[in-house]
Amino acid sequence: MVALKQLERPFEVLGIKFGDHEYAIDIGIIEMIVEKTDITSVPNSKDFIKGVMNLRGRIVPVIKLKNILNINVENDEEADVIVTKVDKNEIGFLVDGVTEVMWVDPSDLNSSIKAEESKYFKGIIQKGNRVLVLIDVSKFVEDELNEN
Repeated sequence: MVALKQLERPFEVLGIKFGDHEYAIDIGIIEMIVEKTDITSVPNSKDFIKGVMNLRGRIVPVIKLKNILNINVENDEEADVIVTKVDKNEIGFLVDGVTEVMWVDPSDLNSSIKAEESKYFKGIIQKGNRVLVLIDVSKFVEDELNEN
């Protein structure tokens, strides 16, 4: 997990897409990318939980990342599950697609842009003409899934 205060060296992120918009997740927490598989709904679960999937005999919760980030895009064809490991939690995040793994120089990251509704955003990455929002899924796990 990348801590913004300690960014002195380049770090890697995975580019993901929702509609035509690009976002990024710290690659350090990503275990694998899985093409959308059968996801079983869980009755009476929180609205951001799509369900659970069987991943090589392990039951992994699948989260609708668009819901927790309040991203409204017209297409609703989530294609990939980004399986992450945060603390001891293995969690899948549903995304429309992935773009690429890329190195980010600390000078390419602007973490001063903050809004109340963006508590799961670490900052904005500018790579040439591309602008990606860096998502803090670790903070989401801490806030929503490690509740007592």
